[in-house]
Amino acid sequence: MLNFFKKTVKKLVGSKQDKDMALYAPLVDEINAHYERMHALSNDELRAKTTAFKARIADYLSEYDKAIAETRRDAERADDFEVKEQLFDQIDKLQKEKDEQLEIILKELLPEAFAVVKETARRFAENETLEVTATDHDRALAARKSHVEIQGDKAIWHNEWVAAGGHIKWNMVHYDV
Repeated sequence: MLNFFKKTVKKLVGSKQDKDMALYAPLVDEINAHYERMHALSNDELRAKTTAFKARIADYLSEYDKAIAETRRDAERADDFEVKEQLFDQIDKLQKEKDEQLEIILKELLPEAFAVVKETARRFAENETLEVTATDHDRALAARKSHVEIQGDKAIWHNEWVAAGGHIKWNMVHYDV
């Protein structure tokens, strides 16, 4: 009788999994739509997405950064202890608001950013190497890591490396769970 009741309730209100699927399905669909568009990008264009994300975040938060910097400058110049304390309280308030805004922009960027990660993983799973225009970061890594090579103005990233003493080969792509 108890099992019958549980099954009936489950059919009426749905399981936790059903609720989770309904909640996340639109996000997964959006990620996959971005992912399909990523296939057409060159490796350099795909890589540039990260820089574009950082720029969008910085632009979105620029007013808070400016206000925090100005208030901090005022606080450092203030001679009166109470004025200083009020200004630092204002900085704390601005920082909290900035953090809330950061969460908003990160949630907005999440589908496209995850699609970039998924597309990068696909490329590494399907190719032994990926070639991109070398950056200073690539050059610094190539000096320490054998799976990154510099050839002229190109960086060659291998999909195999040694981690924690073991040989690793990238062979997976993120999937809808």
